[in-house]
Amino acid sequence: MLLPATGFSLFAQSADVIYYNARIVTMWQARPTAEAVAIRGNRFLTAGATAEVMKTAGASTRRIDLQGKGVLPGLIDSHVHPISAALSEQDGPVPVMNSIAEIQQHLGKLAAASAKDSVLFVPKIYSTRLKDRRYPTRQELDAAAPEHVALTDNGYASVLNSRALAKLGITRDTAQPANGKIIKDRGGEPTGLVLGAPQLLGPLRSSRPATSGDLLWALKAIESKYLETGITSVIDRGQGPEGFRAYQELHRRKELPVRSSVTYRISAQGKPADVRREVERIPFVTGFGDDWFRVGSIKTVADGGILIGTAYLREPYGEHTEIYGYKDPDYRGVLAVPKENLVAMAQAANEIGWQMTAHTTGGGATDLLLDAYEAADKQKSIRGRRFSVTHGNFPSAETIARAARMGVVFDCQPQWFYFDGPALRPVFGPERMKLFQPLRTMLEKGVVVAGGSDHMIRFDSRTSINAYNPFWAMWMTITRQTVDGTPINPGEALTREQALRLWTLNAAYLSFDEDRKGSIEPGKLADMVVISDDFLNCPVDRIKDLEALATIVDGKQVWSRTRP
Repeated sequence: MLLPATGFSLFAQSADVIYYNARIVTMWQARPTAEAVAIRGNRFLTAGATAEVMKTAGASTRRIDLQGKGVLPGLIDSHVHPISAALSEQDGPVPVMNSIAEIQQHLGKLAAASAKDSVLFVPKIYSTRLKDRRYPTRQELDAAAPEHVALTDNGYASVLNSRALAKLGITRDTAQPANGKIIKDRGGEPTGLVLGAPQLLGPLRSSRPATSGDLLWALKAIESKYLETGITSVIDRGQGPEGFRAYQELHRRKELPVRSSVTYRISAQGKPADVRREVERIPFVTGFGDDWFRVGSIKTVADGGILIGTAYLREPYGEHTEIYGYKDPDYRGVLAVPKENLVAMAQAANEIGWQMTAHTTGGGATDLLLDAYEAADKQKSIRGRRFSVTHGNFPSAETIARAARMGVVFDCQPQWFYFDGPALRPVFGPERMKLFQPLRTMLEKGVVVAGGSDHMIRFDSRTSINAYNPFWAMWMTITRQTVDGTPINPGEALTREQALRLWTLNAAYLSFDEDRKGSIEPGKLADMVVISDDFLNCPVDRIKDLEALATIVDGKQVWSRTRP
């Protein structure tokens, strides 16, 4: 017998379209799997056995035979940076660079096609992903582009050639910044590598400001690509006023390809009172908007990154930091926002009605963020606000327990352990590596974890940084495999259902949308994806190669690889 949908009778309405003869994973607790699904308008009417669902058909109902293909709820990426990702290829594809030689080759091509007074900028270069296991030197950049200002950059660590160092006035006599490191050789000369210290590099990073038209193009172009992987909703993890205006304009035009929850990023610098004023000046709070464009969290960046040796750890990095380009056994990383400012931000957010998050990649930064959340929680419970941790790569047992107690949720990216785990093993050692994304333990202890990519560069879903193909990412959590074929913490592997939940219901929970999307369930928004195989029963290694064949958003097929 069909289950009645909340608020209306299934038999009182006929379906606009019925997809049948499918292997559907619904994520609906009452009916986890189904053969058919009925849609009316932009909502799911029901799902179940084909004979039952067909009872909702009327004279005008379209019937689509999926011929045994798989179906999942619309997938949700909880961490993307779509505008910057598209702008990275505004002038054409950026090649995949896995070695210093390939970086030099790319710089040489840029130099040959650029005026001598232009800045050559190579984004998102991480030493952990280079075969050389180190950053290039300024001399190597000089050899590739001797007559240009040139730099590689990943937002936290940059390598500048000699002309770039001269342009910024960085010499052997430049004092070390409080929020970073200028790496120098044994003779005291800058090697070209600068960690952190964004105030030093700002003039080069902003050498080509994007116009409002650029932002609109970028957002629409990259979100359209998300549809090709079955992604129907995203959480943009960091925009300021210009980015919000781009979302608002596309929303006004009804041209947003996917549902977007947008995070507002603040600096949280100065004194605690300055942080409070920064929060209070924002003219909206979490939840403003609709099912297509909604204000999400407020965010700050609390530390650096594990890929560049600036994540703020619980203890010093130790002896094995050559891959980062420095040697400092006592270094713990960069704490970009002091604890008192995190407390002020959390308390203000909780009072005003913001959901809060912060980028923390090291365990020390995550612990300080939870300290701030506990300070806010003492004034008024934060459980209803779903404060979150962005990344949080090394949560200890105590960290997990604290998060569960306060209802703090995690936004995690398995791409970090897949692509970078082999390079990080010798840096962190076996004991610390045991804490690297313990996803299964977190779920078992009651912490809601959502899956995302941290997509930052390139259009392609598999060669981008980071790869945003959701099926590949789910496979990473199911197998715990890394890029070199060895697993990390295999005991933390997820089941297929758990992995899918990270990209459906749990991601919806992060944006307060679990009652509207994340499952194929009566009354929910009709977002789903037809895929190339049976997610629950295909060989496990086939999961990483699954493809979206058709993507349905709001009850409409908005993209198709082949007609289902």
